[in-house]
Amino acid sequence: MALQEHDEQLEGVEEYESDGDYVEEELAGDEDLLEAAADQEVYTDEDGEEIEGDEADDEEDQPGGGGAAGGGGPGGQGQMLYIPGLGYIPLANFPGLGGAGGARGPAAPQQQPEGEREWSTLQEMPAATQDGLLNALNALRDDGRSELTLLVLGKGGVGKSSTINSLLNERVAPVTAFQQDTAKPTVYSRRAGGFTLHCIDTPSLLDQDNVSDAKLEAIGKAVRDRDVDAVLFLDRLDTYKVDTLDRKVIEGISRVLGPRVWDNVVLGFTRASESSAPAGVSFQQHVEQRADAVRAAIRKAGGAADAELSVALIENSSRCPTNEEGEKVVPGEVPWIVDLVDKVAEVALNVPAFEYDPAVAAKASNPNRRRKWLIPVVLAAQIALKLLLDRVMDEDGCRGDSNGPFDEQTVKERRAELKRDKEERKRRAERKKARASATSSSYYPPAETESEEDEDDF
Repeated sequence: MALQEHDEQLEGVEEYESDGDYVEEELAGDEDLLEAAADQEVYTDEDGEEIEGDEADDEEDQPGGGGAAGGGGPGGQGQMLYIPGLGYIPLANFPGLGGAGGARGPAAPQQQPEGEREWSTLQEMPAATQDGLLNALNALRDDGRSELTLLVLGKGGVGKSSTINSLLNERVAPVTAFQQDTAKPTVYSRRAGGFTLHCIDTPSLLDQDNVSDAKLEAIGKAVRDRDVDAVLFLDRLDTYKVDTLDRKVIEGISRVLGPRVWDNVVLGFTRASESSAPAGVSFQQHVEQRADAVRAAIRKAGGAADAELSVALIENSSRCPTNEEGEKVVPGEVPWIVDLVDKVAEVALNVPAFEYDPAVAAKASNPNRRRKWLIPVVLAAQIALKLLLDRVMDEDGCRGDSNGPFDEQTVKERRAELKRDKEERKRRAERKKARASATSSSYYPPAETESEEDEDDF
């Protein structure tokens, strides 16, 4: 058979694990082998064991038999496919090779995670986490709100998609090593207890080593028609400073979205474990230093001048420790999912929602318009200073020179001479202005007035 012909190709394959992922990956690049596997008929009994020979022929005549997909329970979960060199493999690991009732073909398309639907995965969270999340959402509902919009921003690789997955307890945003970053802003909406939570995942704000204004503008378009109650700005805790690239990202957000967006920000630090702190620095001290550095960069970019910008610690790793209730906790035994939602809700309750307006954002972020009211003040101060210096210099010239001070009579004469000089300069300026006015009028003769005869015609 075709599978036996490919037996040599599979020599040296590592031992098959129970989830079948390795085998599926090994066969993905060999279309001939997959076709042969599809043609290979496998018959199983009620216990899912393979039936060969005459027993297989008898099994084919039974209701629900007849092929790889029959008789093994819904979707062929109990059936096995034998591949030489690999052994028995659950048929469920090969979508398209079988299905309920012996039907073959592609599996039914799964529902896309985007859009709005019930938050069913909330019930799979620990009870303490469920209570904490519902308490925060109920506080918003008591305030007359029926929804909350959370915008997640940050560079690539800081854990934006992973944080949304953890928050919703659902793999809504694909996260894979070496995978391309989220291509465009995506909204995931979940309903629970009459309240809707909207999480907006965004792409990396960088294009290589430069901030991408195009991506920032796409984010602006995604939130143009909705109020953003809170913004989660993410960075990694296992980095120790705000570098030039971080400042470019912060300045880019202020430039495109407007400095006002920072008033609604909660600073989130991912990879929040004890190992993130450098040697010789306590974890809490490291968190405070990182938060202060990011706050300073934001204020330098013109945003959040008066806002405190609360900090939420996040750990999306599967190795994140848990407490007795099963909640994921960060150092200090803080259940980080509940803590994050509490701080987001606090911002939503106390800060007006951010509304993106391209015109207002461009005006607010234009450095040429910052402190524009100081321009006339500075000009007036310069003029006053010049007049004062001129007066002091003239008076000093009247009172003496390098040889010493003048007597009283000479001082009076110098003052009178200085006064005559000023008056003469003023007269000269007036005559020059009059000549310039006369010269200008010669090029533009006055318009002819209508005669009395013309007036009578009317």
